Amino acid sequence: MGRAARFTREDLLLAAAAEAAMGRPVTIQALAAASGATIGSIYHRFDSREEILGEAWLLAVRSFQSAFVPAVDAAANAEQGVEAALTVPRWSRENPDLASLLTLRRQEDFLDARTPAHLRREAAAINKFAMKVVGAFAARSGRSDLQCRIALIAVPYGAVRLFLPKQKPPAEIDTMIAAAYRAVMEASPAASGNS
Repeated sequence: MGRAARFTREDLLLAAAAEAAMGRPVTIQALAAASGATIGSIYHRFDSREEILGEAWLLAVRSFQSAFVPAVDAAANAEQGVEAALTVPRWSRENPDLASLLTLRRQEDFLDARTPAHLRREAAAINKFAMKVVGAFAARSGRSDLQCRIALIAVPYGAVRLFLPKQKPPAEIDTMIAAAYRAVMEASPAASGNS
């Protein structure tokens, strides 16, 4: 009977996310040192560094969207959308390494022309789906797509970015994010050409 694997694919992806979150280059050697896995065991699970980077990014996005998308879908109107905005700091406190990866790095840092095609396709589909969910909320709430993207994504991400990766975002920012969300959602579009 064979020994149980000491490291799962997800363990290695979380280690890669932690390295990336701290701004360190994710090399196979660095991943082996950070995780305690051997280089051979890493290559047994992944074909390339590019696959690891792409999978780590997608792990973070999937984790975040598993909280964010249901919260946006559940919001019947603009006021209820505040709960969706608050998924950002709440999820970030529970998943600081994944949150750091998403808030401090760009998708292009993890997925490029060398990334396996199936991962690039999944990333494109996930991004498109998220924008569709936000767009549907904009229609329900009677607000513009831009207002909803700023209120649901830009404001809360900007707030948690002040703290990550050095510390988890404190709970006290939630009331500030909620207030900023409401201010954005209540803002009237500025008249163009007037100063």
